[in-house]
Amino acid sequence: GLDDRPAAAGGKKAKWKAESEQFRAAMRAARQISQAQKAGIDIRTLPIDSGPDLPDNRVPCPHCGRKFAEETAARHIPSCKNTVNKPRAIGAPASGAARAGATRGGAFG
Repeated sequence: GLDDRPAAAGGKKAKWKAESEQFRAAMRAARQISQAQKAGIDIRTLPIDSGPDLPDNRVPCPHCGRKFAEETAARHIPSCKNTVNKPRAIGAPASGAARAGATRGGAFG
């Protein structure tokens, strides 16, 4: 069958297979939580298996915090260093003129 194929180099599991197992574990956990809620069981007491941990081998940008593949990071990081309008973290307050304009009604208010 399909499982009789030789494993990837070094006995390592293929990335798609690990992602599939993680997705299936998440679906099982969601089903368990849903069933527990319907039965009135406290979901904090459920043993949840999140599946196998996948290694994150992406490189974070020191300027904006986004993660990229190694080759993409080599292109992104030098250009991001010179970017004036960097994306801000979600939930972080806007800075400078953007915040002042927004509080006074801005261009449309």
